[in-house]
Amino acid sequence: MDIPVSYFVNFGFAWLLVLLAIVGYFLTLKRTGEKWIFWIILALGWALLAISYTLLIAGVPAGVGYLTAIWISSYVLVLASLVLLFIKLTKVGKIKPDYRA
Repeated sequence: MDIPVSYFVNFGFAWLLVLLAIVGYFLTLKRTGEKWIFWIILALGWALLAISYTLLIAGVPAGVGYLTAIWISSYVLVLASLVLLFIKLTKVGKIKPDYRA
């Protein structure tokens, strides 16, 4: 069976991003003392994508419907993590008004 090179590239890139998201979680926890859940959701999203390419490379007879569902789920998780990041970052910079005047 001839496996396209793009499967290997996507496989390696996805697993690398999973590792980077996990490292980002621990670095953020170490430096700020806060657990930013978006890192975990981002890692899960990329892990789903990496798992789908792992299945393709391993030759597991997964149907097109299953792979499409995995890919869509991974994209939804990545987008959800980015939305959570935007919400977190916009809340951090807000200044509370002083009503004592």
